[in-house]
Amino acid sequence: MKKPLLLLTLILTFYVSAHAQTYDQKASDIQKLVWDNPSAEFSAKNIPAKYNNESAVILAKAYTMQRTSSLKFKFLIITAGVANRVNKIATYHERVKINDKVALEKYSTLEYQKKFDNSLNFGIAKIRNIHETYVGAKIIKANGQEIVVNTNEAVLTKNTSKDQQGKLAIPGLQVGDILDYYISTEDSSENGGLDSFKDNDQVFVLANEYPVLSYSLYFQFNKKSSVFTISANGAPDFQRTTNKDGDEIYSLTVKDLPKCKGEMWSSPFRQFPYVEITNSSKSKFYAEYVDKGSRSAGLDANKELLRTHFNNYILDNEPQKMLKEYFDGKKGLKAAPLDSSMQVFYNIFKYRIFGSYNKGDVDDMSAINYRTAQSNMAIIDVSRLLTEMKIPHQILLVASRESNSLQNVLNFNDFGSIIKIENGNKPLYMSFYDAVTHFNEIPAKYQGEQALAITTIKKNSSNYVFEESSATIPVAKANENLVDEQLQVSLSTDMQKLKVQRLVKQTGYIRHSSQRALLSAMDIDKALMDDVKGDPLEKRISKTFEIKKYKDALISGMAKSANDTRNDFLEEAKGQYDQEPSQLSDFKVINAAINSTKPVFEYTSTVVLNNLVKKAGNNFIIDAGKLCGSFVQIKDDERQRTVDVYMPAARTFKYTVAINIPQGYAVKGMEEFNKQKVNKTGSFSSNAVLKGNVLTIVATRSYTNNFEKAADWPLITEVADAGFAFNNQKILLEKL
Repeated sequence: MKKPLLLLTLILTFYVSAHAQTYDQKASDIQKLVWDNPSAEFSAKNIPAKYNNESAVILAKAYTMQRTSSLKFKFLIITAGVANRVNKIATYHERVKINDKVALEKYSTLEYQKKFDNSLNFGIAKIRNIHETYVGAKIIKANGQEIVVNTNEAVLTKNTSKDQQGKLAIPGLQVGDILDYYISTEDSSENGGLDSFKDNDQVFVLANEYPVLSYSLYFQFNKKSSVFTISANGAPDFQRTTNKDGDEIYSLTVKDLPKCKGEMWSSPFRQFPYVEITNSSKSKFYAEYVDKGSRSAGLDANKELLRTHFNNYILDNEPQKMLKEYFDGKKGLKAAPLDSSMQVFYNIFKYRIFGSYNKGDVDDMSAINYRTAQSNMAIIDVSRLLTEMKIPHQILLVASRESNSLQNVLNFNDFGSIIKIENGNKPLYMSFYDAVTHFNEIPAKYQGEQALAITTIKKNSSNYVFEESSATIPVAKANENLVDEQLQVSLSTDMQKLKVQRLVKQTGYIRHSSQRALLSAMDIDKALMDDVKGDPLEKRISKTFEIKKYKDALISGMAKSANDTRNDFLEEAKGQYDQEPSQLSDFKVINAAINSTKPVFEYTSTVVLNNLVKKAGNNFIIDAGKLCGSFVQIKDDERQRTVDVYMPAARTFKYTVAINIPQGYAVKGMEEFNKQKVNKTGSFSSNAVLKGNVLTIVATRSYTNNFEKAADWPLITEVADAGFAFNNQKILLEKL
């Protein structure tokens, strides 16, 4: 038996036999199990000469995990039942050579969730749901001396009876040392906890910022489990074996992984090898697809799951009813242009999804604006109603370009769904992402991706069949994702500060983050309601909230106070200028842009900025380029690139800066602002014009595509370099 697997078995045996032990007793015994019989990889002390100049080298790392389940009799208050207990035991073990101060800083502390108890009590019965963590660390000096870190000196950064978070310092760790540490966790739950494919989904990217000499993964599952794995982007497959008890063992070992630096504008799950593994003892749903040996087993299983939901879903006719009422009846609806009726139809669904609230929203009011829809479930309702209305359409299944590809789907939420409605040569799209997504707007994360197009055909009320084809998701143009910022700039009386009046207009994907940050949840809710003539908030929540205190808390929490609004605008300005304004005034949202009839998000504010003016004798130097915010800098170690470029989107930024020049001063350095760089990946241009006492600088930066090949990286750097050079340009106000 291989030693990592032996370690796993020993730890499992320990957990079963030591259930009644104290935390400290368990921690001590686990330490002995991990370190007393190390494998050859975890005994290594030397690194290959080729890695001598690396910041750190990982000599070995391993992850071992075992899941077991057993039936335990439980007495509840009213009746008796059987509770299914699931135990998940996992140990992450790493041995790393520290070669410089950067790595030393990174490995100087370990942070972990020591304990989390989410158990539920029902009178004398308790449904167990507990997470506990045990850590160990030792330092190996160059002379072979081993120093075991005292884990009792860990600091609890959070310490309640049910939630403990720990931080362990590694004292005495120095450059040249080896750090050998482990983090071992035990999760125990009953009645279905920890037993779904989603909860057990684990992903391991076979790439690291440091070279790795040995990387091992070992999983052991009882024979009742259904296990599903994915090996993507060239990653090796798991080896599958069984032990004498019939337990399934999945193992994988890779050697000598070179370091893989994280790249700007990249997509790790599209570009780096990774493996994914999940299991459940409750369902064999995936098993039949895995047994077929199909490379697209996950996608096949989830298509079937979608079809099953589609046929079994109880149709909700309320959206169709609201649509008819909006157009004053069936006749008015029939007379409305398709794009108009479908926009209202989309807004109705958005209102019903994001205009509904629960107690969880009350518990975390700050997250309401950041809620996202379960698009796959929403699309089922939409598609079935469109089918009833005899409106030709397709469901487009597409995976995010920021995550797994469609071919590497595992869970039902690994892909999203979009509705495409036939409308001549201008198809209409419905995508349910967040509350500010527009009709006919496709989230940037899906643009340009290959999709599976499904046409639903109704056989009868409980039987829909799918016809499949392929499709490519459209990509928005650079001018559709636009920031247009106009600034009026003047100097303070003492010439030491700049007063900047800003008018900001944003379209496309760029506006989403600003809308969610600057709008109140009440602003969004009211706009969603007004768009479809919906019920007021108080009426809606009366149907779902039985306790008055929750209703009151929701209503009060959704409306921002004046101070909250001020703080949000202050944070926005701080993010733009990398400094907190000394003053903020005249801040407000001009157009909320909740729907596509008024698609441009507009807001304004006036800020006073320090640090952008320097006195030079009788003259003053203004960092004029920095009035446009911070631009991307391509550093020297980022100029060589081998992986393709995943831009967030094609996009354009335009800044018009009007600086009022004080009387008695002349402007010098204007000519340095007249620059232009254009190539197939994008462009940058700037110019400066003095008219009277107003210096107007216009700068436009644009990236043409949302994806570029690595071979075109030098062209992208040309555009970025031009923008960064502008960003550092200054003007001189010379005393006359």
